[in-house]
Amino acid sequence: MISVSTLRGALANAGDRLASQPQKRRWFVGGAILLGSVLTSTVIFATGPSAAPEAPKEKAWPVSVLTIEPAALSPMFDAFGKVEATRVARIQTDLVADIAMVAVREGQWVTKGDVLVALDPAAFELAVRERQAELDRERAVLTRVQTQWTLTKESTGYFQSKRDTAQAKLRRYQGLFEKGMVAQSLLDEVTDQASAAAIEYQTHKLALADFPNQIAEQKARVEQTLSALGRAQLDLDHATLHAPFSGPVLSVTASPGNHTALGQPLVEVADAEGLEVRAPVPDVYSAAVRKHLANGVAVTARTGGDEGGSTFVLARLAGNVRDGHSGIDAFFRIGAPTAAALEIGRVLKVSITLPAEQDVVALPVQSIYENDRVYQVVDDRLQALTVERVGDHATDAGEYRILVRGEGLRAGARIITTQLPKAISGLRVQPIG
Repeated sequence: MISVSTLRGALANAGDRLASQPQKRRWFVGGAILLGSVLTSTVIFATGPSAAPEAPKEKAWPVSVLTIEPAALSPMFDAFGKVEATRVARIQTDLVADIAMVAVREGQWVTKGDVLVALDPAAFELAVRERQAELDRERAVLTRVQTQWTLTKESTGYFQSKRDTAQAKLRRYQGLFEKGMVAQSLLDEVTDQASAAAIEYQTHKLALADFPNQIAEQKARVEQTLSALGRAQLDLDHATLHAPFSGPVLSVTASPGNHTALGQPLVEVADAEGLEVRAPVPDVYSAAVRKHLANGVAVTARTGGDEGGSTFVLARLAGNVRDGHSGIDAFFRIGAPTAAALEIGRVLKVSITLPAEQDVVALPVQSIYENDRVYQVVDDRLQALTVERVGDHATDAGEYRILVRGEGLRAGARIITTQLPKAISGLRVQPIG
């Protein structure tokens, strides 16, 4: 190997030989410098130490972890519901009369029995007085017939005695006539008297037997007149229209001075006890909701915050899926106290809470991969776990979580809460929480 000192000596000798030639000397000096630089670099690289190749290091991805503890937690989900009325009374009248008063306005809350509309009562009061007079007359006739029946029964003995006496007298005169002691004309006279007494007695008996029919007929007349009076009184009562139940007034078409028409609604009132919130239930929850409803387990929906909010209880599920909806509708009963503050047609955001599920874990959204997989950290490497999504959940602090269950979700397991773009079992991670 050529050393640096040898190269320097050779260059010095060559310089001495060319020292006597100035032009060649300049070219030689430049070339010698260039050649010396190249040779020096070559020697340095050739004689320098060689470094051994460094082995590549595996990257560890930083992830956040959550130590889990399976527990009994309640799934919940949010939905938008609409306030609807299941019972609406369209107040109308079959009476034709002038409207005297309208006591309510649209939007007003009424209590069962409150006056809504009053018709002019004059004609109905007059009809009541007429029917009352007819009833009094028919009752008087009934009393007279009953009195006649009583007196007729008391005179039965008289007519019977009169008949018996006439028959006895006839028998005597017949005996005397056979002995020739009386004339034929006298016998005929006594015979006529006996016949008249017998006919009078039969007429009495016939009248006596007919009295029960007369009394029954007159009682029927009394009942008929009483019914007519009842209808007249009912019309008078119906001249004042009352609220059939408590609830909001939806519409008022009546106005004082107008004339009523058959079948025309005057006021519409909704039943507060029939107000419900209709909210769609996603397909993922419909089976659970149906099961709880069939078993009598309460499913609740809440609107508003913890203070001033309202809670509704599931009453039933719809019988079909409406067009444009992916899930079945649920009906939550509102109740009168809360219904007073809710207008029909109002849209509410409700949080529907199902009964608690056992052995579930609440995880952040970032922990869920492809809706059915989470990763736990074992020896600083990821291990995939298949899970079943049970529902959503809200913590006491109001944070949104997803409820899952799975065989691998055991107490103390560390589940990552970081969404890695290329998460896979065996990937090296560095837990940071």
